[in-house]
Amino acid sequence: MPHAQSSPFNRREVLTMLGAGALAARRAIAAPEPAVRFTALDHVAIAVSDVDKSVAFYTRVFGNNVLKNKETVRRYVKLGPCYVAIAPPGQGQENHRVDHICPGVEGFDAANVKSSLEQRGVRFRDSNLGPFVTDPDGLQVQLWKFDSWSETVRTALPESHPIAGEPIFRPTGMDHILLDVTDPEKSSAFYEKIFGPVTQRNNNRTWFQVGKSRIGLLAVANGKRPGVNHFCVSATAFEYAAAMKKLAAAGATLVSPEAADAPQFRDPDGILVQVMGPRNAAGKKA
Repeated sequence: MPHAQSSPFNRREVLTMLGAGALAARRAIAAPEPAVRFTALDHVAIAVSDVDKSVAFYTRVFGNNVLKNKETVRRYVKLGPCYVAIAPPGQGQENHRVDHICPGVEGFDAANVKSSLEQRGVRFRDSNLGPFVTDPDGLQVQLWKFDSWSETVRTALPESHPIAGEPIFRPTGMDHILLDVTDPEKSSAFYEKIFGPVTQRNNNRTWFQVGKSRIGLLAVANGKRPGVNHFCVSATAFEYAAAMKKLAAAGATLVSPEAADAPQFRDPDGILVQVMGPRNAAGKKA
């Protein structure tokens, strides 16, 4: 009778490996599925010191497809299928910041979204523009339909903003938003309840897939406040050096890019914006 081959591992090592495998399996089972399905990031809303100045800046950079709210000074500048909403801060709030972000829900149904959040223990503030949830650092996240521009048209009117020459970029959507958070693990646990399991960890960043877009988390640097680090607009192909010159001429404060050929700059209120062409967006280098 042939002798059984001895195992290269001792009993303790085998038990350790089995335990590790079981732990990984439990984590996989425990990782929540997304509360709802998402199409992509729909919009960001920024609070600024001078709405007219900001609108002039964003139209020069991204084009002059602009709506004005019928009852307020709020403006909306289109970014392909997405947009940036521009308004003064609310009473008692600060400007120079992103007020809220909105991932677009696929086939949005308010009752279904609210029920899904309740099942996962996520508190929300109800509104006629979808529920708003607050992350551990106080950032407001609106859960509403994708292409909410079509809804915005009902409460806003087109506004002419002539620009000299062609816009610097031709936007095609929003690639990602990066958040500065005080406790990445706590924030990850929160966002997993909404977007499902983490999809990537790299460069000290934790990423969640949001349809065709992404939301990332980064531990806030010393001296900075938590909030939106930057938002990234995807665009058709452009020439990097020429774009940087035009941005400087438009009054942007240029910032050293993190990804090759992906301009980064600050708007008149210091809000950080990144632009990625097709190659950069496909490579997800940011």
